[in-house]
Amino acid sequence: MKKICLDTDFLVALLRGLPEAVNKAGEYDSVKAEISTTSMNAFEIYLGAFRSREAWKNIKQADDLLSSIRILELNLEGSRKSSEILSELLRKGEPIDLRDAVIAGVALVNGYTLVTRNIEHFNRITGLSIEVW
Repeated sequence: MKKICLDTDFLVALLRGLPEAVNKAGEYDSVKAEISTTSMNAFEIYLGAFRSREAWKNIKQADDLLSSIRILELNLEGSRKSSEILSELLRKGEPIDLRDAVIAGVALVNGYTLVTRNIEHFNRITGLSIEVW
């Protein structure tokens, strides 16, 4: 079974009803992929909803979407991997956002492919499987 971890950009596109994202989600459903996102992605979605003009409407939409998929939590193993990723990239002089390091670490330790358009950051992470939507 294909294990998919949806990045924030994909989740936002779903919430906005963008056909490209809706169709891709339909493809994942048709192959019975295991769909998830990380607790950090959920944080980013809720942050955007709370900061929006129609906050309560957007929070409700976020609740509905996020309650329908598996949320991969940041545990000790994910914390260690995320720290390793960020440390290595900082050492190379190629830092990424802390949130992206956490998303990548959690997806990696759980064996999920990250579905994103944020290739610039994520493609530098050794071992992370990425699918561009």
